[in-house]
Formats: sequence, C-alpha cells, structure tokens
Amino acid sequence: MSFITAHSFTFNGINSIDYGLTIVWIGSSDIDVSTNGLSRDIKKSVNPNRIKSNIYGAENTDVITFNFSIAKLNGEEITRPESIKINQWLTSSSLPQKLHFNDSDPYPLHYYAVCTQIKDIIVGGRLIGKELSFETNSPYAFTRKSEKTFVIINESTDEVTYSKTFSINNSADTYNGIYYPVITIVTRSDDAIIIENITDQKSVTLNTVYITQDNEGNKILKLDCEKMTILDKDNKLLPAEKLGWDNSYKSYVSAIDDYISNIYWLRLLKGINEIKVTGNCTFKIEYEYPRKAGCL
Repeated sequence: MSFITAHSFTFNGINSIDYGLTIVWIGSSDIDVSTNGLSRDIKKSVNPNRIKSNIYGAENTDVITFNFSIAKLNGEEITRPESIKINQWLTSSSLPQKLHFNDSDPYPLHYYAVCTQIKDIIVGGRLIGKELSFETNSPYAFTRKSEKTFVIINESTDEVTYSKTFSINNSADTYNGIYYPVITIVTRSDDAIIIENITDQKSVTLNTVYITQDNEGNKILKLDCEKMTILDKDNKLLPAEKLGWDNSYKSYVSAIDDYISNIYWLRLLKGINEIKVTGNCTFKIEYEYPRKAGCL
C-alpha cells in the first residue's frame, strides 16, 4: 500500500518514471524512520490534591514524513547531468507540493510535501541512487480532489431571483468534522451572489458591482474558505469594501427567514450539507477530504 509498495511517485506534477527512476530500499531502515502523523499530545494540568488531572483536549504533535530511496529502473549508474536534473526537480519549490505514490490501491490518497533532504548513495565510486526525505504540512492524507460546477441563470423573466440547491456529503476525518472548501464564481452580472449552507443555517453575500471584469467581460471571485481569502481575476486579494462588507452588511438566510450580520465563510458540516446559491453565475466548489491514513 502507498509508498511501501509503490514503484514510482509523482511530485509537483512530475512522475519519477519520467526520469527513469523507481522507489527502492537500499540497505536502510527508511520505513522505520518515517512518521505517520498520528502522535498526539494531551493538554492537561496536574493538581497534587486531586486524584485525576484536568484534561483540556489533545493535539497532533507532528506531521507525516516519508523516507525512501530511488534508483534507475535499469539499475545503471546515475550520471552527473541526470543527478542535476533530479535535484532540480525535487527542490524546485520551497512550498508544499502534491505528492502521490503510484501504487495499485483502489483508494487513492495524496499529500502536500516539501523534499527536505537528498542524500547520494555511492557504491564502488558510482552514484547508484538517492535517499529522499519528504515532510508534509499536515498530519492527514487527502482524497482525490472532487469538484461540482453549476450554471445558475434566470430562466424565467417572471422570477425576481434565481437559485440552485444541491447537496454535498462531507466525510472529512477532521477533529470536529468541519471542512472548508474552495469556491470559484464567474459572473457577468452586477447582481449580488448569496451562498447559503441551509444545513448550517448561515450564508454570505458577495456584491459584484465593483469587481473588475476580465477581457471577456467576466467577473471572477476565488474563495479559499479555510484561509478566509478572496482573489480576483489577477489572483490579487479583494478588499472587503469591494464586496459590500461594510458596517451595513447583512446576509439573508432562507433556512431561518432572517438576516445575519457577521461574515460567514462557507463550511461543510459532517454528513450531508444542503447548499443554496442565489445569483446569476457559474459556481464551482472544490474539496479534497483529509484522511487519518498515516503514511500509508
């Protein structure tokens, strides 16, 4: 399963097979020193006058790390130009990139990691492989990314508003079951866009009047609900006032037939979530659920 049985891996969009490389275990204890990210630390206070400690919860104490080796598929020596290209590939980014092990498991998972160490394996004066270390940015693995896209238009001139309601099943392994998705909205209208989680009984309203159009006349909003950021067509942060988020802001929630005045970042509760989007737009929601899979 995963990196233990995989013969190759994909990192930052490039497959190790493209360099003629395969995963190997060269006389080392690589597996033993990998970290599965499942260690937890109990937050507590000890009172000598009490039989039991006060427990305030538990937190993950580490992220997932991988240690394994690579060598050429044909068993030949790695040449200097080949070594340089491999090193460039693995160290091309200082930020976490997608890491996927190409195994035959029917339940695919991936990670986000940085290659933190490359050691050359020299035997008889020949470079026969490299020992690699990867450190992820999370104690979780992630499922394959899913996305749903909806085109919401006013099909009847008699309707004042137009909306689309759909359901998403959140099966994330997070502590409280909550997951924050990524959303992309494309519109040519000046109408406000309302995103409501009926299940959560909350909504957010995005005014689009002051959003700059691209060359094709589209207004683009990219919401990262976990990071609480909204980017425009140029991937620049949008200020709150351009979205109508001022002192008079309020957002209608149909589930309670009332308004809320706080800014709501769409979140998916554990289980089935009923989402309602109102406004003339194309709406895309993306999610990849975390899994407590360790390094497997």
